[in-house]
Amino acid sequence: MAEFYDVYQKDKWKEPGYRLMDKFSLKGKKGFVTGGAGGIGRSVAAAWAEAGADVALVDIPASKARLEPLAKEMSERYGVKIVPLYCDVSDKAQVDALGEDLVRELGTVDIAHINAGVCLGGDDVDVPYETWKRVIDIDLNGAFMTAQLAQQIMRKHGHGGSIIMTSSLSGYNANFIGGGPSPVCAYGTAKAGISELARYMAAGLAPYGIRVNTISPGYIWSGIHEGVMDKTGHDMCLEVVPIKRFGTPDELQGVLLFLASDASSYVTGINIPVDGGYSIF
Repeated sequence: MAEFYDVYQKDKWKEPGYRLMDKFSLKGKKGFVTGGAGGIGRSVAAAWAEAGADVALVDIPASKARLEPLAKEMSERYGVKIVPLYCDVSDKAQVDALGEDLVRELGTVDIAHINAGVCLGGDDVDVPYETWKRVIDIDLNGAFMTAQLAQQIMRKHGHGGSIIMTSSLSGYNANFIGGGPSPVCAYGTAKAGISELARYMAAGLAPYGIRVNTISPGYIWSGIHEGVMDKTGHDMCLEVVPIKRFGTPDELQGVLLFLASDASSYVTGINIPVDGGYSIF
């Protein structure tokens, strides 16, 4: 019986050289972030790079003018390898090619942030099929294909890993400002699907040491609102946010570092809201 109990080490902090903060290190890890040119994607990539990981910034080919200087700037700042890679995540052939690019550039994948997505106008209950299809293809099918790609590389190399997907508060709450219906029917459906996909993947991949979790950002001022949202719209959004302000991409860095690192080694299949208290109500 004593041997059974001995499996579980107690008081690791007493061991010589033990430092809790070492668990947050990503030194030697290899990862990729889809939607890497956007506010959330580049902020998370920067956090992982600062923690020591080599990172591939993945975005559509049209982002080349932004992605290449961004990769160069991060590499010089953090002293790790940052590479720009191009992929339309809704295109299976391009996702397959991305897998080859990742292995060629990084050697393997230990961590992945499945983050690419769009939210389009006209996405209410009468959403046109063309809008519906584009959102589902990019946000949900793209998440499925790139997460599958990540776990297949992880399993092939046999070292486990961590996959984090970006869901949304819209994936579990169809209410909008003032209690009206949210005008993001396809987007909310896709994000709800991502949350459930992550749960199924977490269950299926746990035996391989691969953890899968989601985050659900609330109102994040990531650049997409610039020139689009006026002060009236801004203030209306904050009616349902107890902290009474938008979040910023850097406020997602901590949770994404936690989920990518060994600090969360016993965490899988969960969703973490980062929404200023929106989900309280």
